[in-house]
Amino acid sequence: MSTNVTLDRLSSKQRKAVEALLTTGEVTAAAQAAGVARHTLYRWLKQPLFLAAVRETEARALDELSRLLVRLGRTAAATLAKAMSDPDAPYPTRVRAADATLGRLLQLRELATLEARVAELERAAGMDTNGRTR
Repeated sequence: MSTNVTLDRLSSKQRKAVEALLTTGEVTAAAQAAGVARHTLYRWLKQPLFLAAVRETEARALDELSRLLVRLGRTAAATLAKAMSDPDAPYPTRVRAADATLGRLLQLRELATLEARVAELERAAGMDTNGRTR
């Protein structure tokens, strides 16, 4: 079902809860979607395996979003180039959309660079991915 090894180690209700947390962003709605009580989901969120599955699933979702933004960045650059060279193009709207997309792409790059730097510092300090000393 999943390429997320941690997610595969959870019960079906826990897997549903992880997916629902990502789609709803709310504990109450996620608990309802998984068919469990809200306090049960809060308890699961304190368990290392469940929390790791949530984080891994979030990371996968962000990776997918990153790829989409890269693709949109190319489209935005092409739109910007066309708007700059087409004398009949409505500049304000098209240039603003292209600029906003490129701005997000640059922010994403900055965040990815910072994430890599933090990971390297944690590795050098002998810490795991949760910030705990190994």
